Amino acid sequence: MLFLFLIVSILLCGAAPEVSAATYRLTRTLRIGMRGEDVSVVQQLLKDQGYFTYHQITGYFGTITEAAVKAFQKANGLVADGIVGPVTGGVMNKILAGPSHNENTGDVYTVQPGDSLWKIGQKFNVSLDKLFAANGLSSSSVIYPGQKIKIPGKNGISVPEPNESYITHVIVKGDTLWKLSNKYGVTVADITKANGISASAILYVGQTIKIPKREIPVKPTPGPQYGELLDWWGEAQYVFPINATATVIDFYTGISFKVVRTYGSGHADVEPLTKEDTNTMLSIWKKHARLSNGSVNYWARRPVLVVVNGRKLAASATAALHAGVDSAPDGSYVNWRSGDYGPGINYDRIKGNGADGHFDIHFLNSIRHKDGLVDNEHQAMVKIAGGK
Repeated sequence: MLFLFLIVSILLCGAAPEVSAATYRLTRTLRIGMRGEDVSVVQQLLKDQGYFTYHQITGYFGTITEAAVKAFQKANGLVADGIVGPVTGGVMNKILAGPSHNENTGDVYTVQPGDSLWKIGQKFNVSLDKLFAANGLSSSSVIYPGQKIKIPGKNGISVPEPNESYITHVIVKGDTLWKLSNKYGVTVADITKANGISASAILYVGQTIKIPKREIPVKPTPGPQYGELLDWWGEAQYVFPINATATVIDFYTGISFKVVRTYGSGHADVEPLTKEDTNTMLSIWKKHARLSNGSVNYWARRPVLVVVNGRKLAASATAALHAGVDSAPDGSYVNWRSGDYGPGINYDRIKGNGADGHFDIHFLNSIRHKDGLVDNEHQAMVKIAGGK
């Protein structure tokens, strides 16, 4: 009845009432031309974040909403296709669900309309990096009115200073923030914050851009057979950035194969480097992840070690290839995608490796893209790989 009332309101009045996004959960894939209460929720969320600039919530997914979704996706390191699919919807659902961290210690501030982390930092004379660390956020995180933010430096909260430096990049023809993000392995939000610009800023040839570079200290492990337990948001995603090649070692068997991180904001989406790597990966699950009926459970979580740039990280992996097809161009619209994903954007960047799409590698505190929630099975495997 609520949905019917909303549609009638749209048809009669041309606008939808503002909705409470904080108690809602997105389930549909939303794209241009669609209507509904969930579209209103998305518009309200985007309006709260400053991306949706239309003067009212309409409940109709038009070109203005599509542009706002693209801006949100760019700011969060997602593929900017303007569609609220499983990945974008998962990130939005995490925002709608609110923070999960403990708020029992330290001063807590309730986010107000128009607030940003930068404004809150200025208000309380606290650096952005300290706000990130105290709240389990990163430079790609977004906040919304009503969210609770812990203010570090109050009531005994102590946050170590991160080691961050900068390199410079001179803009050439064809450069975009998204391309720079992929080239240097940092998020679009990291770049915009470092340069005091918005995600929709226009770059011009010859412009000098600062690229932040985070140096994550090496953490001790209980023994040489274990990997570093690095938090995904503040550590692991910087040690294993997009476009990085790594060796994945199955924790129980010691069998290894090479991968490239090609996507992923809530966790690492990776692809096997070669056909041999694909076959090696699949062989592990074929032998060790059989169901009672004899079929292979490629979605089974297994503890793994990710070796990248001389670092060995504790992680958890599946071998379920999904959301792509090897024979079609990356980013193109295809009629079929692996893993029963159906038609949509092709998420397959490494060609000729015999793998359709990509698979998931999770780290400490990473989240699922489909719903923005922490996967407890993955976290258990991560801790095994980390010796906990």
